[in-house]
Amino acid sequence: MLTFSHLGKTYPDGTDAVVDFNLEVARGELIALIGPSGCGKSTTLRMVNRLIEPTSGTVMLDGQDYKSMDPVELRRRLGYVIQQIGLIPHLTIAENISFVLRLQGVNKQKRRERASELMALAGLPADQYLDRYPRELSGGQQQRIGVLRALAHDPEIILMDEPFGALDPLMREQLQDELKRLQQAVQKTIIFVTHDMDEALRIADRIVIMRAGRVIQVATPEEMLRNPADEFVAEFIGRQRLLRQASEVAVREIMLDNPAMVSADTGLAQSLEFMRRRKVDSVLVKGPNDVFVGAARARDVQRALEAREQSKISAYARHGSVFVGPDDPAMNAIHHMLAYGLDAIPVLGPGKVVVGIVTRGTLAGVLDDALRTSAAAPALEANA
Repeated sequence: MLTFSHLGKTYPDGTDAVVDFNLEVARGELIALIGPSGCGKSTTLRMVNRLIEPTSGTVMLDGQDYKSMDPVELRRRLGYVIQQIGLIPHLTIAENISFVLRLQGVNKQKRRERASELMALAGLPADQYLDRYPRELSGGQQQRIGVLRALAHDPEIILMDEPFGALDPLMREQLQDELKRLQQAVQKTIIFVTHDMDEALRIADRIVIMRAGRVIQVATPEEMLRNPADEFVAEFIGRQRLLRQASEVAVREIMLDNPAMVSADTGLAQSLEFMRRRKVDSVLVKGPNDVFVGAARARDVQRALEAREQSKISAYARHGSVFVGPDDPAMNAIHHMLAYGLDAIPVLGPGKVVVGIVTRGTLAGVLDDALRTSAAAPALEANA
C-alpha cells in the first residue's frame, strides 16, 4: 500500500537528514520509527504528507507516485496527529473532531453524527463531551480527541509524531492501549514516530530503527529483541531500558527536601540575591498557606531589574501546573522536564504545598545507579 523508494532529504547546507530510506508498509500495519534525536524519523514522516519535499526518491501510495498528486488531495487521504494536539480552543469537541469534514463541505448534522460515532469508538460518552470545549478536558482526553480528529474524514493512513510524549506514564500506557484497540477496529495504516523504545515495543507491528538518517534495522518487536542487527541497536535498546528502571523509583526517594523558595510578595532584588546565595538559577514561589505558585528564573528577574520594574517575584512565576507528587515515579519528572524544557520539577504534597524538588542532577543519579546495577549483566540478556 505504501512504499518508500530511495527517499532522501538533503538540506541546502549539505546536511543529510534522510538517506536512501526504503520500506514497504502493508495496509493496516502499525510502523514505529525510532532512533536518537536528529536521526531523521520526524523528517521522514513529514515527507509523507509533503510538509517537507524530498530531494531524492519517492513514496508510492497504492502504486501511484505521490509527487503526481496534488498536495492538498494527498493530505485529504492522510490523518496527522502531533504532540501539541492543536485543538482549536473556541470550537467545541464536536466541531474540533469534524473540522476537516467542515472544510470538505459536509453538512452539520452528518459532521455531528460522525463525531458521535468516533466518540463511542474511543469510549467517550458523546452526550457528555461533544459540546464541551478543549479547556474542559484533561490532557489525556484532549490527546484522544486529537486522534479522533485525524480519523474523522476516514483517511487511509494516519501519521503520528510523538503524540503521547508530553503525558505521564500511566496516561501514555492507557492511550497506547486505546490506539492499538482503535487501529485493530478501524484497520488504518499508522506510521508512529516515538523516542520511547518501550512505546514502540508495546504498540508496533514492526519497528524501524534509524541512525544519522539511515535505516539500521526493520523488524518485529520480538525479532528486534532477539536479534539486534548490530551493536548500535543492542546498545540503543539497552539504554532505553534504563529509563524503565527510572519509572520504578518513587520521587520521594530522590527529591531534595530543601528547595530554594521565596514568598510571592518578595521583591525582585531580594529574590535575585537569594538565588545568588543559594547558587541556583531559578526559585520556587509560594503564595498564601505555602501553596505553590510557580517558578521564576534568574535571567527573567535580572532583565526586569535592569528595566527598573517594580513588580514582585510572583509576576515572573511560571509553570504553576507543572509538578509531581512524592509517590509518583521518577519517570514523570523526566517527561515534564523534556516537555517543558525545565531543569527542575517541584514536588507537591496535599494542598499543593512544596515538599521538595527533583533536579536533572538527581535524575542523572538514578540513571547512573541503573547503569551500575545492570553493568554485570550481558546486554542482550537485559533486553530479553
